[in-house]
Amino acid sequence: MRSNHFLDEVSSYIRSKEAKKYIEAELKAHLHQAKTELVKKGYKEDEAEELAVRNMGSPSDIGQKMDKLHRPKIDWKLMSMFLFMSATGLFLFWFLFKDGNSFSVLKQLYSVTGSVILACVLLFFDYRKLQKWGWVFFTIGCLILVQFQYSNVFVHGSPRINIMDLFSVDSIVVLPLFLLAWAGMLQSKKMNVYLAAILYICSAFLFMVTTNLPAVALYSLMVAVMVWKSSLNKRKILITVAVLLTTCVSLLLISLKDLRAYQFERLFAFVTPEKFSDTLGYMYLKLEKLIEDAGWFGHFGSLGKIDFSNEMMTDFIFVTITYMLGWAGALLIGLLFLLMIWRISRIFQTVKDPFGKMLVSGSFAIFTAQVTVSIGMSLGFLPIISVSLPFMSYGALSAMINACLFGLVLSVYHKKNIILMKKI
Repeated sequence: MRSNHFLDEVSSYIRSKEAKKYIEAELKAHLHQAKTELVKKGYKEDEAEELAVRNMGSPSDIGQKMDKLHRPKIDWKLMSMFLFMSATGLFLFWFLFKDGNSFSVLKQLYSVTGSVILACVLLFFDYRKLQKWGWVFFTIGCLILVQFQYSNVFVHGSPRINIMDLFSVDSIVVLPLFLLAWAGMLQSKKMNVYLAAILYICSAFLFMVTTNLPAVALYSLMVAVMVWKSSLNKRKILITVAVLLTTCVSLLLISLKDLRAYQFERLFAFVTPEKFSDTLGYMYLKLEKLIEDAGWFGHFGSLGKIDFSNEMMTDFIFVTITYMLGWAGALLIGLLFLLMIWRISRIFQTVKDPFGKMLVSGSFAIFTAQVTVSIGMSLGFLPIISVSLPFMSYGALSAMINACLFGLVLSVYHKKNIILMKKI
């Protein structure tokens, strides 16, 4: 059998066009090398080619094996958990507000549907095409943050930008852009630890100007994890981080003398909420009471103690879930989140593409931080800040951001088994 016929038969079993191209190139290189060695041993050209093909084995067996090994795959485990948690959050709102309320079940349905569609689109999109646009994404993200300084819409003191007069977003909206930006920039040969530090400081300052401290924290954690997982010098990273932390702590200590009484009260209310039961400690005590009264099986049929304020359906949604479903239901939801976090970490370990690893590590950092902080503050382990619980909190912004994260992770997994050969 001639080598071209052999390659055609092998390729006929491979369904992925991209994988087919690289597998053909690899097999062609192997055949050429084997043929060259046989010619050196005294075989004629035609005999050497035929023997090299014969030594490769059955083309059908090779084609089927290569198709199974290198075709794009969907991580159905993570995809199933994503869909289940999205459906669970939607069912929660339908059950609570089916009889009418200020919260719109229809809006939440649009949000969840849009997030699922977005995740599926990203799943089948070739994420590698975004690698060269890292600096562009970074620039766009910074320009959007600058726009918040000119906003005249404020919620809880933080500026927001109106999107086509339909809804407003805060500065956390740019996190997916910066995720793509850092994943791309960290693959650049121009990148080094000091340049990364300068870029972080500039972008973090723009975040700080928006007075959205949760967004600053999520962004900082994402950058820290991605830089650490990159190929940059670990020793220089540690030194730079130590300098930055020392500077931040020093500035914080200096600023303490300028703090007002109510700002100190926020700090102490978390530690001893009983002493501030009529002011900032009230919410801590309220959440603690709802958790204690939930019991193992909750109050699914009688939710009189839940006032369904904005915070109870966004930042404190886990408390609402616990009161509804009990400690058993909350434990189940918590375990599902842990499974999702574990699954993303497993994907990171199996991915070989550096750009893909950066995307997964950044997504892992953002998602894990959201879950940890949201549940932690609901249970009284962490101070109260405005952080949504993925899939459960009301609102389109949180749903879309997490859809971007999971869509990118699923896209990286989808392509991880395709061989990319730069040199043969």
